[in-house]
Amino acid sequence: MRSSKLSYLMEDSTQIPILLHDWLAGNDLQFKPLFEYYFPRLKRYTMSYTDDPAISEELAMNVMLKVWQQKSRIATLNDFNSYLFTMMRHETVSMLRRKKTMMTLSSREEEAPATENITETVSYRELLSRYRACLDKLPPRRREAFILNRERGMSYAEIAELLNVSIFTVQNHIAASLKFIRRELHDYADFLMLAAVMLVPMLTEY
Repeated sequence: MRSSKLSYLMEDSTQIPILLHDWLAGNDLQFKPLFEYYFPRLKRYTMSYTDDPAISEELAMNVMLKVWQQKSRIATLNDFNSYLFTMMRHETVSMLRRKKTMMTLSSREEEAPATENITETVSYRELLSRYRACLDKLPPRRREAFILNRERGMSYAEIAELLNVSIFTVQNHIAASLKFIRRELHDYADFLMLAAVMLVPMLTEY
């Protein structure tokens, strides 16, 4: 049911103002359908400039990360859609300029200076890498319970039945895993919050 509803929202642009309003009002879960709606559109938009799916995906992710971080600014906008695609265009042009500069400097055997956007992309990649590294550090049973719940969307009851343990044990596994991951990734507060919404179901049905 949740999947079909999300698919509907992704196709029905009339729901976007409602989702945006709810997200700005404090319901972070509403950012996920916003992301699902805009991310592929931003990626297609920038593909016309880059002709590179991987680069386009990174640029689109950069823009969505900025949207997440700039909620207070977004709340003052009259036209979110126009603002978003203008931001995407600027991000793409900036990347193309950097690429041209880096090619020029490379021919002179010099290094291109780091930029804010490059830093953000590296931070996002590093976050995912460190997140996976955190999972690898968890005890096998705890890691399995966490992945089943937070990445595959299984309820505590379903996991308890699958692993032949009590719901209380599953709760302990999830709580301990979250505590460990938050401690390990404390330097990535903004990205961790976004990952929590995008990659991890925040509400679990029993």
